[in-house]
Amino acid sequence: MKAYSLPSLAMTAMCTLFLAGCGGQEDASPSASKAAPANSDSLSIFLTLHKQFCEKDFQNRDSLVKALEADSRFRPAPGFMGVFETKVDGISYAVSPEIDGCTTDVMVKNNATGKVLFSYDEMNQALLKSGYRVVGEESSRKDMGSDNQEVTILEKTFVSPKGETTNLDYPADRPDKYYMTLFAKKFSSAPTPSSLSLNKQ
Repeated sequence: MKAYSLPSLAMTAMCTLFLAGCGGQEDASPSASKAAPANSDSLSIFLTLHKQFCEKDFQNRDSLVKALEADSRFRPAPGFMGVFETKVDGISYAVSPEIDGCTTDVMVKNNATGKVLFSYDEMNQALLKSGYRVVGEESSRKDMGSDNQEVTILEKTFVSPKGETTNLDYPADRPDKYYMTLFAKKFSSAPTPSSLSLNKQ
């Protein structure tokens, strides 16, 4: 991601203009971070996409898929079945309609610049300020990164302002090898739900 020196007001206007596409007219969600403009902008974009698709009311997965197909910002993510990708300033954001819900993904460390888009704490604070409530305790697990090496994942469960269970997975190490995901459980569970997150190949 390129570095920008635009005033924060201009950055906010640019972000809002982009995100007001046919997927929704909501304003960008505020972030709790006091980081550099690039960080807060990336976090705002991520949360706004999640709000427009994963928080929005859809009757079922098919209606969510149709909404993404109709949004000119998105295209199918190469190599990932059922995942829709949009790029802002060279950063890829993805929305995945799943059997039992909706996932928003982003690789939080930019390989081109080596910078982390936003931290785990910044994401947590932004969710709390957006009306999410923490459920239970934070946990961690090991998973395989894109290079088939082990990554430690921090997990936290929230309840959204709409009452939907929402799971945050954030790579505690090697954040350029594992997509951060925010999953909202929206639909009735199938017997064997399968994730379409970019981490599942």
